[in-house]
Amino acid sequence: MTLLDSIYLKTEALRIPLYVQLELTQRCNENCIHCYIKGARDKLSFSRDDKELTLVQIARLLDELVEEGALNLTFTGGEAMLREDFFDIANAAKKRNFTITIFSNGQLIDIDAANRLRELMPVCVYFSVYGWDANTHDGVTRSPGSFRRLLNVVQLLKIRGIKIGFKTMVLKHNFHQIRKIFKLGKELGIETHEFAEEITAKIDGSCQPKFCQLDDYLMYEYYKGDIPSTWEYIEDSSQEEALKKQLCGAGVFGVCVSSYGDVFPCVELRIPLGNVKYQSFKYIWHKEEGYLAELRSVKEYKDLVICRSCKLVNFCRRCPGRAFYDSGDWRDCYANAYQRALLEKRINDELVEEVR
Repeated sequence: MTLLDSIYLKTEALRIPLYVQLELTQRCNENCIHCYIKGARDKLSFSRDDKELTLVQIARLLDELVEEGALNLTFTGGEAMLREDFFDIANAAKKRNFTITIFSNGQLIDIDAANRLRELMPVCVYFSVYGWDANTHDGVTRSPGSFRRLLNVVQLLKIRGIKIGFKTMVLKHNFHQIRKIFKLGKELGIETHEFAEEITAKIDGSCQPKFCQLDDYLMYEYYKGDIPSTWEYIEDSSQEEALKKQLCGAGVFGVCVSSYGDVFPCVELRIPLGNVKYQSFKYIWHKEEGYLAELRSVKEYKDLVICRSCKLVNFCRRCPGRAFYDSGDWRDCYANAYQRALLEKRINDELVEEVR
C-alpha cells in the first residue's frame, strides 16, 4: 500500500473532504462548443433562487470546510475570475491555509491580476487550451482573439514564477492538432498538461455537447497514440481480481459546491446532497442515510450488480456522473464507458499479438 492509499483510507474513515471544487459562477466570457455548464442550470438544484453565493456565505463555507479538515480547494466556474470579489474569496481561502488551484480561461488576467496572483501563489493555474493556433482554439471557444490573449497571459504568469498547467479536451475539432498542442505546452515550459476525451452532458441533462465527441475510429487512434503518453500494457487478470478495482472517490474524499450552493459528490455527479444556503456543510456531508450512504457503500466494481458479469471490467473507467446523465442511474453502465473499454481491450490484445 502506498502512502497516498493510506491517506485516502484515513480520510475515508474520518469523512474528510480532502478535495473541494468550488464553482464561483456559471457565467463565462467564452462560449465553448462543448461546455457543460454555461447557459444551463442543474436540473435537480435545491437552490430556491438564481443568486450566486455571496462572499459572506462563501467565507462561512470555508470556515466549515476547515472544521471538516479540507485541504485542497479548487476555484472553477464558468469563469471564476468573472466574480468581482474573486480575490477577496481567494485571499479568504489563503488566510485559512487552503492549498489553492485555479481553473481559468485566462481572458481576464492583466498585469494587476497577475501581480495579485503572485501574492496568492496558487499551487497551479490551469488554462484550457484547444488548439495549436488561433483558428482552432478560437473556433472551439467561439471567442475571437482568445488564443492570442491566452499566450500573453501565460508569459505574464511565468515571469512571476506562477506554476501553469494546460487542460485540453480532445474533440473532433482539434484531434488533428493534438501533437502540436502538446508540443506547444512543452515549448512554453508548461509543467503539467492534462488531456481528456470524454465529453460531459450539460448540467440540465442536454446531450448537445456530445456532437464534439470523438467517433470510434478517432478514439481508437487517440488511445493508440503517444499523447500525452504511450499506451501501457494492462495486465490480464481474473474476473475476481478485476472486480476488486476501486471506483472513484466521489462523496468520499472529494466534493463539489456549485455557485448556487448545491453540494454534489463531485463536479460530474450532480445529484445534490443539500444546499449550503439552507443547511450547514457538516450536516450535509455527514448524512448516514439515503443517497450519500449508498454512494459511499459502492467502493469496488463488485459492488455494482451490473458490473459483476461484465468481461470488460479490467479495462473499464466508468464515471457515475456520466452514467447518471446518460441512463438516469449513476449505478448503471453507459454506452461511452462500454465502448471505450472495448477499444482499450482491443489495443491491449493487439499489443500481445505484436509481441508474438
